[in-house]
Amino acid sequence: MERAQGGRAQGERANEYDASCARCGGPVPAGAGVLRHGAKAWEVYHPEHAPEPGPPPPGDHPGWHRRRLLALDIGSTGYRPAVDRIRSAALRGSDGTAYDWIVDPGSDIPSSDVGSDARGEMGSSIRDLDGSNLPDIGSDIPPTALPPHRALDELATLVAAHLAAKELLVVWFAPYVLTTLHAELLRHGLAPLTERVPAGVAPVCDPLVLDRHVDRYRPGRRSLRSVAEWYGVPHARPGDPGSDAEAVLLVAQAVTARHPALARLSRPALHTEQVLWYAEQTSRHPGAPAWPFAPVEPLPWEPPPES
Repeated sequence: MERAQGGRAQGERANEYDASCARCGGPVPAGAGVLRHGAKAWEVYHPEHAPEPGPPPPGDHPGWHRRRLLALDIGSTGYRPAVDRIRSAALRGSDGTAYDWIVDPGSDIPSSDVGSDARGEMGSSIRDLDGSNLPDIGSDIPPTALPPHRALDELATLVAAHLAAKELLVVWFAPYVLTTLHAELLRHGLAPLTERVPAGVAPVCDPLVLDRHVDRYRPGRRSLRSVAEWYGVPHARPGDPGSDAEAVLLVAQAVTARHPALARLSRPALHTEQVLWYAEQTSRHPGAPAWPFAPVEPLPWEPPPES
């Protein structure tokens, strides 16, 4: 990195107060050090002692991240789970499983999708929760599009079977994806996951919640694209459900490979802890949706309000 006066890289933050170097313990006068986000708080270093920004190295410890995982992602017409429609969906498994659906929501629904990397407004919270912008990814309905009841039933059947086996379902910002899926299943007269999995829609793994928990002080956005880049996870086509599902799966594994305390949790315990972590993370967002989903009733289609 190009170093500015005082040994800091251009744009790096300096310490406002006198402190001690987190590496050598020596004194660091105010304005002379470099700030780095640590596991629990900001840390101050002499410029020559500051570690390069990046996640900790992965370990080879055992844990749930080495079990069979299944990642779910959707592309939809917007961010209103009770109103908007699923236009595409994908499942990706750590065992190589891959399913993709393109859904024809009807001629009265506009032909545009928004995927995981563009989570936007839901109430007033999603933009703040994952740092996303609101781009739309255009998608004309191809001739291979399936009727909603068929595609959604196939998707829900596979997801329910995975959950019934007590294996983790990996979903980026689960409250949006699972709530939208719940509403869509009801809309088309299909059994929701709550009926297909009597023991409950669990266990769920939300890598956005995990990343915010283990690295709460990291500056910058928490969109899927940004988090994948931070962990060195390839993400070829942000916004495409198949590419997003692949990236979400790898991010879940990457976070856990770097944090043994996460890996040691049982699958039920991981689900329960995320409920608590999410509540803490959204405490300043009173409109935040419930985690991992809210059992909303579907509402009729209406165009989104003007920005």
